[in-house]
Amino acid sequence: MKIKEVCENISRMTYAYINPDTKQPTVVPSKHYKDILDQPVEVLVNDQVKKQFLNIMFKQMKALKDEEPILFNETLLLMDLNKTPDNLELNEEAALKITATELVENEKAQKKKFHLIDNEYLNAYESTKNDSELMAQLFGEQQNERIYSIELDEMDMEKPKAKGGKSNDLQH
Repeated sequence: MKIKEVCENISRMTYAYINPDTKQPTVVPSKHYKDILDQPVEVLVNDQVKKQFLNIMFKQMKALKDEEPILFNETLLLMDLNKTPDNLELNEEAALKITATELVENEKAQKKKFHLIDNEYLNAYESTKNDSELMAQLFGEQQNERIYSIELDEMDMEKPKAKGGKSNDLQH
């Protein structure tokens, strides 16, 4: 199948999805899919590598937290305080251990209600996640760059150079 045909088929499949909120079909022009599929393979691989790396980091940090919750929390506190274990005074070491132990105990007591991150950041996350106008703006700006994992420090990334380089015919 040619890219144009694939894009038309995907557009038809998308149209068949009825949005539960509006009770209307979802209209996405085939050009949108063509723009995505015309991107160099390197960009697509880069997105997958970043997502896989995030998954690996998440699993490692979760395992560390499960195995040594106090040391895990001490590490997070040190990072937040911009300190290293090597340059702590005795009173700082004691405060670190007490605070980390308190965090672990609070988490056990509060279970799912416990949040290590300040509620202000959690609320900002929820608000941002549910802001459909902002999401439309972010995805609209990045549509031509093929970046769907939003990273605030890479918002002004330059466009990929390989326009006529490698062909992307979906056959591997």
